[in-house]
Amino acid sequence: MSKSPAPKSQMASRPSPPPPPPRPRRPIRRGPPPPPPSAASSARGISGVSVKRLVYTGAFAAVTAVGAIYGAGLKTRQERKQEVHRILEAPPEDRIADLEGRRAALLAQRRPLDAKLADLRARMRAQQEEADKAAAAAGQVNNSTRKPDGTA
Repeated sequence: MSKSPAPKSQMASRPSPPPPPPRPRRPIRRGPPPPPPSAASSARGISGVSVKRLVYTGAFAAVTAVGAIYGAGLKTRQERKQEVHRILEAPPEDRIADLEGRRAALLAQRRPLDAKLADLRARMRAQQEEADKAAAAAGQVNNSTRKPDGTA
């Protein structure tokens, strides 16, 4: 005996997919075809990137940079206010200790600068003496060491 196929209601089948949406109609152009885009008339800039894209990119970069700088300035100003408030609210003993610490730091910075200044003055004095000796050997008087009244 041959088996007859099972009725459709008993077969496990998937539902059929919905039909695809209809494609939009292509516009019909009447008249002569438009001219091909030329390099001069297109809005393309460097390497085919549009000018509009370049402007937007530059604008966003500028806004970001200005915002970062402005935010850093706000933070610095706020920190300065907090530091001034902390100093003004400190008791006199602490303020005196802070001032003495700052004085010590400034004196530590002054010592090397004083040494450099003394070395510079010594070199300038030596150069002046050499110039005076050279001028005396040549029989000339160096006017750079004379005072405005004519005395040496």
